Parts: sequence; C-alpha cells; structure tokens
Amino acid sequence: MIRNLQILFVAISFLVYQPLAYGAEEAEGGQHQKGEAGHSAEGSEAREVHLTPEQRELLSVQTVTVPRGRADNIVTAPAEVHYVPDRVADVGPLLQGKLTRLAVDLGDQVEKGQLLAALNSVELARIRSRLNSLNARKEAATAEYQREKQLRSESFTSEEEFLDAKAAYLEITAEYDSIREQLEVFGSDSSGSDSSLAQYALRSPIQGRIERMDARLGQTLSSSDTPFTVADTSVVWVMLQVAETDIGRVSVGDEVQVFSKSVADRFHTGEVSWISNELDEETRTIPVRVVLESPNGDLRPNTYAKARVMTQSAASLPLVPHDAVQTIDDESVVFVPGNEGGAYKAVPVTLGKEANDWIEIKSGISANTEVVSVGAFDLMSAITASGRSAAHGH
Repeated sequence: MIRNLQILFVAISFLVYQPLAYGAEEAEGGQHQKGEAGHSAEGSEAREVHLTPEQRELLSVQTVTVPRGRADNIVTAPAEVHYVPDRVADVGPLLQGKLTRLAVDLGDQVEKGQLLAALNSVELARIRSRLNSLNARKEAATAEYQREKQLRSESFTSEEEFLDAKAAYLEITAEYDSIREQLEVFGSDSSGSDSSLAQYALRSPIQGRIERMDARLGQTLSSSDTPFTVADTSVVWVMLQVAETDIGRVSVGDEVQVFSKSVADRFHTGEVSWISNELDEETRTIPVRVVLESPNGDLRPNTYAKARVMTQSAASLPLVPHDAVQTIDDESVVFVPGNEGGAYKAVPVTLGKEANDWIEIKSGISANTEVVSVGAFDLMSAITASGRSAAHGH
C-alpha cells in the first residue's frame, strides 16, 4: 500500500510540475476558453493527459477493448489453463541409450528438428550395422538380377535361374527397406556430434521452449523415458467449468474475459470455441473451452484462473470494468488513448447497471473502444491535482 502511494505521489508530482498538453489552451489575457458543454479548460475538452516515458513506467497504464453484454447477465466460472495438445511434446528416445551430450538448457527456445541431446545406443549400432550389411548384399543381388535378366532376354539362361535371382533381389530389397524405414522412425538419420554407428540424435519435433529437462550426462534412457518437454505457450486452452444452471446462457462465440491468478490486474480476451455435451456428475459443471493467445506467457499451463462469459442479448450494451470509471467534477468518465503514445483523454459517459464488477455504458463510448482498465484512478488523480495547482496559480 505504501509503495503504491509513493508511486502515485511521484507520478502526480511529475504531472503537476512538468508541462502538460491538454485539449484546450489558455486564451489571451490568461482566461480559459469555454467548451460546448460550458466546461472550462479543466472541463471535458481539457481532460487530456500526456505521460512521459518515466510516468508511463511508473503508472503501468493498461487498456482493454470494450465488449457488449449486460452487467447482470455475466456468467462467472472457475477455469484452468492447459497446453494446446499439438503445441506441446514430451521428447525421449525410441531406443535405449546412454546420454553423452546435452545441447539445450531450461528456457531455451528451439526450432523444429533442433538437437536436444545425443546418446550412444548399442541397439542402434546393431541396426545400422545390419543396414550396411544389407546394402552390400542388395548391391550384389541387384547386379546378379540385372545380369540374369539380360541373359534371359538373350536365352542364355534358364527361367528358373532368372526367377531365383529375381527372388533373391526382391527379398534383400524388402529387408533393406524395412531396416531403413525403422531407422527413420527412430529419427536417427542425422547424428548428434559424430558419425559413429551408435550415435543417436534426439531432436525436437516442434518449435517451442524447453519447459522440462530431467536428464544428466551418463544417464541411461529407455524407450519409455521422456526427459524433455518442449512447449509453445503463445496459444493456450482455457477450460471453464460452467455451472449446470448457467450453461443455457452460454453460446459458442460469446466473449470471455480470463483473469489469471498470477496476473490479477489484467485479463485476456477470447471467445467460447467449444461447449461439451457431457455433465461432470461430481461437480455438476460442463466444460467450456476458450482458445487464447498469450504472447507474453502470462497464462501459464496448469494454473487456475477466473473467467467471465459476456452472454449476448438483444439489448446488450458496452461494458467496462468497474475500475475503468472515474469521477471528475461530478461527472463519470472513462479514459481512452489519445492520438500519440502516452496520451489519454477523459470521455464523459452515462452509466447503466452495475453488477459482477462491470458497468453498462448507455452513452459516451461504443463497443470495441479501447479504454483504460488499469491506471484510470491514477490518470484521474493527475488531472484533478493538476487542476487544483492551476487554480491556485491564478
């Protein structure tokens, strides 16, 4: 609390004692011009704040796109963040081997096919040795088959000798192809650090970040071990558990605000993409999925969150978070970004119902408008403090 007050005091001090750009300028003679609504330069036309980079860092202002809905028709539900199934991979060898090299570390970003580790595998050495032997026999069988084929065309060999050569060629070729395909399945076409027969290169099947690395040099890994987890968390699934009594109000396409417990002062916006037909008999809830982008990694898989579903109705209105609405000169306002970085303008609004920490907006802004959701109180305080300072200066 003390830290927040210190930050606010410093920020307001910046705004009071440094030049600010407002929406109206002082007229000649030191008098402020009047706006259409009868406000002075401290009125609605003048309520624009320009933050310096230092002030922006201190205040940490955040915005949100205004959804539509009704404040008393919002469905709340607990949620859990999950990996997207095709964006996470548990990686391990398909053959037993001893770990000889680690090529990555926890937190490293890797590309698809990038080397994670190298192993020495006795079984892989046997398979490669077998393939080399088959390759030599295949070359001999191919030459013999081609020779018998030519001789048969000239009637210098019997049909039986020709067929025997052909059968031997087909048998060796089939076995060779089988071993080669087996090596491809093992993913050992590209070696790790050398070209020995036993070298096994363990590579990432996807692009992502090393989230788990349970491995050490000299460790013997079996085909059931998965010492690495590679994950791309730029997109996640958020699974809501919607109460049986509320599910009838939720539809695919409804906007959802997801609040992560690890980042309590902001939320991510997405849409309902899937609603299960199956009821959980123990919790009496129905799973609902939201696919969310999380480029900064704010939404961490396997963590809990809180979700609000903005259910739609014919009479839906723009909705803003409770903290977005502030009061200046007995007038309700929300802040919207200005035309340049660090600029924010207070826009008068007419309020409707308030419920579930959301407020309906009857007039002043429309849906899809960007409004300040975090830091609006600081901006309001800066304007009122600056106004008091200007009044004392006259």
